[in-house]
Amino acid sequence: MKKLPVLIPIFLLLASGCGHTLRRDYTAPRDSFDSPETVAVLPFENLTQFPDAGEIVAELFTTELYQTGSFRVMDRNQVKRLMREKRITPPQVVDRRAARMIGRELEVDAVLIGSVSEYWYRLERRSRRPGGEEPAVGLNARLVDVASGEVVWASSHSRSSYDVFSADRDHLNRVAQITVANMVESLD
Repeated sequence: MKKLPVLIPIFLLLASGCGHTLRRDYTAPRDSFDSPETVAVLPFENLTQFPDAGEIVAELFTTELYQTGSFRVMDRNQVKRLMREKRITPPQVVDRRAARMIGRELEVDAVLIGSVSEYWYRLERRSRRPGGEEPAVGLNARLVDVASGEVVWASSHSRSSYDVFSADRDHLNRVAQITVANMVESLD
């Protein structure tokens, strides 16, 4: 019976972390590049079946980057307008070389590119609630220095919403917002 008080905190600690998260972050050594002052966020490649997931994630990154106060972030509408005016059609998959070229045309120091690998509601294995779905988001992002063409920051995160103590789950956009916020936090 004395083991029960010890086991309860351990169970609560384990259960509180039931949301599934995987994160990988990379930042180049600060002496290898000048910290960018201006950043443009390009549409993310959408590898999912969810319409406009790439645009949604790009908007979330733009907002989170604004909130850091570390950069001047080119407004997404301005990026679209300038790309139209300059007749820039980004390739289906924006690589470092294309990001560098677009960044020069947009006159920014860095360009954020990436992909959305997961953006959906997946069925839970052993669901006890109607619907039995949990939102899942998987994102990859890279910050490309326009001057050098080098990737100075990269991050890959995936997250799902699951809580054994709640019948409610975060909605898909909320999971995406949390994921993007965690990714941008690793930029500092």
